[in-house]
Amino acid sequence: MIYPSDFENKIGFKAIRERLNELCISEMGKEFVDKMSFSTDVDKIRTYLRLIQDFETLLQDGVPFPVRDYNDLRDEFKHLAIDGTVINLDSLFALKPTLSALFYVFKFFKSEASDKVPYLKALAEGIFIDNHIFTEINRLIDDKGEIPDNASAELAEIRRDIRRKQSSIDHRMHKILVEAKNSGWTDSTAEMTIRDGRPVIPVRAADKRALRGFIHDESATGQTVYIEPAEIFETNNEIKELEYAERREINKILLAFTKILRPEIPNLIMAWRLLGLLDFIRAKALLSQEYECVIPELIDEPMFDWIEARHPLLEQKLKGQGKRITPLDLKLGAAHDNEIPRSARNDSGVTNRILVISGPNAGGKSVCLKTIGLIQYMLQCGLAIPVKIDSKCGVYHDMFIDIGDEQSLENDLSTYSSHLINMKELLEHGNERSLFLIDEFGTGTEPQLGGAIAEAILLKMNEKKSFGVVTTHYANLKLLADNHPGIVNGAMLFDTRYLQPLYVMMIGKPGSSFAFEIAKKIGFPKEILDSAAEISGREHLDFDQQLQQLEIEKKEVRKKEYELKVADKLLDEVVTKYKSQLADIEKNRKNLLKEASKEAQEIIDRANSKIEKTIREIREAQAEKVRTKELREELKEMKNNLANEEKNLSKQLKSEEKEEIANTDLKVGDMVCINELEVVGELLAITDTDVTIQFGDVRLRTTADKLRKISRSQARKAQQNPSYLRKSIMNDINEKAQHFNLTLDVRGQRGDEAVDNVAKYIDEATLLSIKEVSILHGKGNGILRKLIREYLSKQQCVQSFNDASLETGGAGITRITLK
Repeated sequence: MIYPSDFENKIGFKAIRERLNELCISEMGKEFVDKMSFSTDVDKIRTYLRLIQDFETLLQDGVPFPVRDYNDLRDEFKHLAIDGTVINLDSLFALKPTLSALFYVFKFFKSEASDKVPYLKALAEGIFIDNHIFTEINRLIDDKGEIPDNASAELAEIRRDIRRKQSSIDHRMHKILVEAKNSGWTDSTAEMTIRDGRPVIPVRAADKRALRGFIHDESATGQTVYIEPAEIFETNNEIKELEYAERREINKILLAFTKILRPEIPNLIMAWRLLGLLDFIRAKALLSQEYECVIPELIDEPMFDWIEARHPLLEQKLKGQGKRITPLDLKLGAAHDNEIPRSARNDSGVTNRILVISGPNAGGKSVCLKTIGLIQYMLQCGLAIPVKIDSKCGVYHDMFIDIGDEQSLENDLSTYSSHLINMKELLEHGNERSLFLIDEFGTGTEPQLGGAIAEAILLKMNEKKSFGVVTTHYANLKLLADNHPGIVNGAMLFDTRYLQPLYVMMIGKPGSSFAFEIAKKIGFPKEILDSAAEISGREHLDFDQQLQQLEIEKKEVRKKEYELKVADKLLDEVVTKYKSQLADIEKNRKNLLKEASKEAQEIIDRANSKIEKTIREIREAQAEKVRTKELREELKEMKNNLANEEKNLSKQLKSEEKEEIANTDLKVGDMVCINELEVVGELLAITDTDVTIQFGDVRLRTTADKLRKISRSQARKAQQNPSYLRKSIMNDINEKAQHFNLTLDVRGQRGDEAVDNVAKYIDEATLLSIKEVSILHGKGNGILRKLIREYLSKQQCVQSFNDASLETGGAGITRITLK
């Protein structure tokens, strides 16, 4: 049951239906749009959604699927089903391109490519049209909508005779016209013309008897008459007879084709229905892309588990104004696998079914209500919906809405009376599979009595286990959640510092109407506000303000946490970069030392060989023995010195290796140093993959091989000179800023690759305090654009994003404004 009768107008679905009509290319498709209705059959809804998914696959893959020339000939088919009727030339001309489109549709569904769209392929099963019809219609009519000469041998002969006789007439008429001009019967600029389908010559009225023939017309002034020369009269009559014969032959051809067509009319009607259905599904797929919708998980029970739901019409309007919509998260009821979301339970563990939304006027309460109604109705009409892909959606059997002023002079109803009639329908027909949406519940009469009636209705619907969302300012309705399991509060947040609504709903706590703050913002007299505050009680106002301000500050803390996470990530990159560079330097240093040691030994060996040779030569020359001994001692001393240096170098290398091995004995509480960066801190945690250290107010995650254990005295000394780290980090940040490009080009990249690159790009832009950047993704089928915008929509650091101007790239570039 859908109540009231103008339900679609109230939630805005009429505009969705109108947009679908605009996206259809045929009358058959538009009829499907008009017949689209609310369904409670889960299997049908799943099939509708999977058909959309299949067509989106065709659009994304760029498959050349025929989507044009879907001409509506169903009335003509019904007419041709009667014996003796003949298809007319206009219908034949309209039939040809549509049959051609149908031929390619069948051809696609027979190809392997159609295996990727099984639900679409199933639509064409059982529909068959004789190929002879495709062949015949291509033979019988050309692209200009005319029957060609080769349609039959008789028609070809008739047209040859017509052209031959026409050529003869043209030749004779030209000769007569020249004679008339030479004789002065007609102007020198006169030309042959046509009157009543016959060729004539314009002749001056005074000379009309000079030219023998038949007068067919005269000018408005009567000074010129139009004469058909007598000598071509008979030939013209023969042409006329041939034209009659041509028409009879064409009618004969059309009659023969109609006889071929008539047995196939039942199949043709089915095929035309298929074209209309494909047009309808295509329109739904295009609408899904336009509103950035998804196919969510569907569950056959009443529940909501929506993530970032968006009102599609409002979002399109705000985009046109360069603004961004605030998404809605909603959790009510249990999931199909019996896992109940925490936010969908109350303190007693009972599933929440009724959401009471309170908050300031113009804060988004009614928009939330309409968003829920529109998206749920779209889903059960078989449309994709604007939520995140991880959302889960339930199915309801009834939907009720009470929104707006229903005052009726014709029926003698006041606004409140009309509300009560709506509530009466709800109480009579509501059940555990019903969803009711009520705006400004209880208003329209004396507040205390209206609030009491509203409370009684809400308790009764909770007893029936119905699902519902209501908006209110009444305190007694806000208090129901504390004492009645199944009911939960929701608050629309308001920024008390800037006196403006945030359009964000927080489930679990009631909201304030902020009447005083809004009145103050619009310049209401201060003395009136002070007096009202005394009447209502200052403590009540202070409590509301503190409660809302606490929520706002929590949001700001989350934002700061995100910024610190980005900074921590960059710092980790900087440390990793320098550690890698230093490790390479250290490796090169050791290699150089080993090579130097080897070269030194080679030098010693060569020197020793040379000296021994010299001694041998001295001995052979019978030099003094004392001098020879002295030379030997000097050589020995030189060799020992070089050997000692080599030993010391080996000890130093072994000592460094032992120090590296000792780092594996790190434990929580040790003072450590990041190698060669002069960054020291305390080791806070150790895991299998990384360690956490703290220096100053910064915590840093890194790996154990990047650390060196030091004493606390060394740590104190190093902490007194932290300038090296700050300088290194600032140099790296300055280098990033110098090479940062304000436009990121992701054209040609895969979806996941492009999103990863955009994520890194946004992180760098945030750290460098850059406010505006652009992503160049191209137009194509819009897949990259959709994926990137889905990612951007859930980033807290992104303030807004939209298409570039037409001159600078339009829809092929996304402009991003960062907070």
